[in-house]
Amino acid sequence: MTTIKTANLILRNWQEADAPALYRICRDEALRKSGVTYIESIQSAGEAIRSRAKDTRFKAVIHRESGELIGFISLGDMNRYKGYAELEYAIAADYRNRGYATEAVKCMVDYGFSKLGLAVIAAWVRSHNAESLRVLEKCAFVFEGRLRKHARDQSDTLCYSILCEEWEDKQKEPQ
Repeated sequence: MTTIKTANLILRNWQEADAPALYRICRDEALRKSGVTYIESIQSAGEAIRSRAKDTRFKAVIHRESGELIGFISLGDMNRYKGYAELEYAIAADYRNRGYATEAVKCMVDYGFSKLGLAVIAAWVRSHNAESLRVLEKCAFVFEGRLRKHARDQSDTLCYSILCEEWEDKQKEPQ
């Protein structure tokens, strides 16, 4: 199991006990409007967890101080080609706008490039999700384009990505 610690977070593999918190997080209307899959019950949350429990690309986001599950993050293999992954993340409403999404994304990008050997990490965001767009921009993702009326709710989808060589250049910059 790969566990990653940051200043405020722990990114770890899923555990069965996470099901009730995952269910609560996924019931959030704002997340659902942003494309997060609706989980219908604690039981279906448990099924989702069991299907991803050993996949090191799917992480539960834990608040270090409280020990509470506050979100999730993943680098999904979308069958494009070896080295390409798509980033997905969500933070519970009570923990938003505190920098946790940015911290988790930076950590997962580092993990993807340094440990998984990825070449590209892409993220698709609905155009009305201003908070998520800010997170990606803070994490050095580059805007690639707009897919008009692409999402199921007919909103536009914006595509962002970061290349491994861009990430490597950022690592060389003074902190």
